[in-house]
Amino acid sequence: MGTTFVETVNINLEDFSESFLTCATCLCTYDQDKRKAKLLPCSHTVCLRCLTQMEQISQKEETNVIRCPLCREITTLPASGVSALPNSFLINQLFDLMRKQRKDVVPNCSAHPHQQLMYCEACDLVFCTTCRASLISSCAEHNVVPFSVALKRISEIVVHKTRQCVANLDKASKNVNLEIDQLDKNVDRIVEELNNLFQEVCQTVENRRRELVDSARVLRDEKRKVLLDQLELIDSHRKRLERELETSQFDVREMSYRTKKVTEATEQAVSLMEPKENAFLKLHTEPKKLVHEFKKLLNEFGTISGSSTFPGLCTLELTGPSSSHIRTYLVLNTYSADGRRRNSGGDPITIKVTLKKNSLAKTDEYETIVEDQDDGTYRISFKTCIPGDYLVCAEIFDRPVKNSPFLVFVSNHHNPIWQFGSPGVGKLQLNQPTKICQDEKGNFYILDTGNNRIKVLDVCGDYVKDVTGAALSEGSTVGLATLPTGEILTLNWRTKEVVKSDFRGTPLQTMTFSEFGEPVDLCVDSHGRILIADAANSKVFVFDTAFRPLFSFSTELYASNSSITCVSIGMNDEIIVGTCSSLLLFDGRGEFLREIHLGEPSSRACMMAAACAVCPSTGTVLVAVIDVKKNRAHLAVCQYKGPLLFTIDSYGSKLRHPCGICVAITNWKNTCFVVDSANCCVKAFQFC
Repeated sequence: MGTTFVETVNINLEDFSESFLTCATCLCTYDQDKRKAKLLPCSHTVCLRCLTQMEQISQKEETNVIRCPLCREITTLPASGVSALPNSFLINQLFDLMRKQRKDVVPNCSAHPHQQLMYCEACDLVFCTTCRASLISSCAEHNVVPFSVALKRISEIVVHKTRQCVANLDKASKNVNLEIDQLDKNVDRIVEELNNLFQEVCQTVENRRRELVDSARVLRDEKRKVLLDQLELIDSHRKRLERELETSQFDVREMSYRTKKVTEATEQAVSLMEPKENAFLKLHTEPKKLVHEFKKLLNEFGTISGSSTFPGLCTLELTGPSSSHIRTYLVLNTYSADGRRRNSGGDPITIKVTLKKNSLAKTDEYETIVEDQDDGTYRISFKTCIPGDYLVCAEIFDRPVKNSPFLVFVSNHHNPIWQFGSPGVGKLQLNQPTKICQDEKGNFYILDTGNNRIKVLDVCGDYVKDVTGAALSEGSTVGLATLPTGEILTLNWRTKEVVKSDFRGTPLQTMTFSEFGEPVDLCVDSHGRILIADAANSKVFVFDTAFRPLFSFSTELYASNSSITCVSIGMNDEIIVGTCSSLLLFDGRGEFLREIHLGEPSSRACMMAAACAVCPSTGTVLVAVIDVKKNRAHLAVCQYKGPLLFTIDSYGSKLRHPCGICVAITNWKNTCFVVDSANCCVKAFQFC
């Protein structure tokens, strides 16, 4: 590919003005004042000054006409003179264009004045093609343009970017002013709230003052009434005695009677000497304590806080898997304007999640949960049942964060979020594991049947120890459960024994039952009852804590020609029994309630429930299902009193033979652990 030269045409401004912007009569350049370009009816253009002179000549001759100086065509003048002739629009446009046009400097070679300098865009080099002809070969595949063109382009780019920068600065100024206005509004709102609140406090204090004043007055009135009644009684006695004194003459026979009455009156007067009520009233207060506590409450009441968060630097990050039917988690990291990570929360966060389809976001918004971690980060989660691309729009102070909208792809597949084990005999390896359970402390117990041991993991899923003992032998232990006391129950299908062992694996108690045919699973309910599933008899046997048989019930009537595969405890100590073709629910007495569907109602596939568990907080039923015809395994997530919700296909790490499942009760929220015997591992899945 040869060198690309771009040819340009340079117009000399002086030549252009002489040819197009000069009056043909006086050879002067048109302007916008005395030499305006006027258009004659013959389409020729003459300046206003020349036309004025021609008009003066015509007035002397009293003809009121002039001849075009170019074509000699006669033109009748308007009544108001030549100034009323129309302006030449084309000439004026050209004049304005040339007046506004920047006069470009055409740089030429100093050695060759008539040779333009060239510019290589790739090499950023200016050269003369005559002086440095060798550069043409070195720039063989580069774009070479005249230096004047390059200057013009660069100047245009600079002008454009400058204008863009000015526009951005104008927008920034507008945004800052809006923020200042919003700040003033927020302060006004806070002041109004404080005024209303303290007005309410003052009103409460005033109400209490009035209550105390009214209470004092009521008590005063009660005492005053008693004293006034006593005064009335005293006055009545005094008047009666005065009347007695007025009648000083009396019969001798009445002397004894009068003496007796006077004596009684004297006694009554003595009893009335002391007021029946007292004037004592006391205000019980602790002013110093009240003032101290009131000041303390006021000092502790209310704080005004701000935030240094700068939304333009804050970022959204995806923190876990994003699959349908389970919550997708993101974290919002906040930064201050100087780029420092913030270590406190309290910011007003607004999150909107919409489905992106055909590059257009739907208007449907999905419910989101925002959790303030109080360390400068915010945990955001949402759940959707439809796979696809979702836009997560995050705003702080009604301003978008740096990478908003954030694109999240929600998959229809569900992969394990944690995995333990691989084939082998090492401490981190398993051999045909069958069951898993969790004690009240959160420790996990994995029944490693092939290695005749129980592997213990801590609440975080890290290896702790191995438990071995006589109860774990012959590679035939199939059942595992833990008791609240810390003891371990194991079930051996070959010996048909249930063994209770301590946490070291030492057997404490062994139980067998004559009716056992092929015991395959066991579990313990909240009352300590032990439930054992028997595949040969299609029965579930129930024992008390002392291994005494309580009752048993059969599943043949509800799942004919289908043996039992597992047993688990449901809500309210109900009993869930899995078979080779269904999942059955019984009450705590063994009475059949209903069937829990493991597939769509229209599906005729034969689904075997290999293991099951119930989440006590949500009532969700999790079932390890094996499609017998297709020989495929998956997890079915069902409602306790409803249909199938969705399935977990474990797309990234396929389940081959799931045979044990438990729902985590600590740390692992909405997570189930599944034992995959064929893959010799345990996998954790999020189900909500």
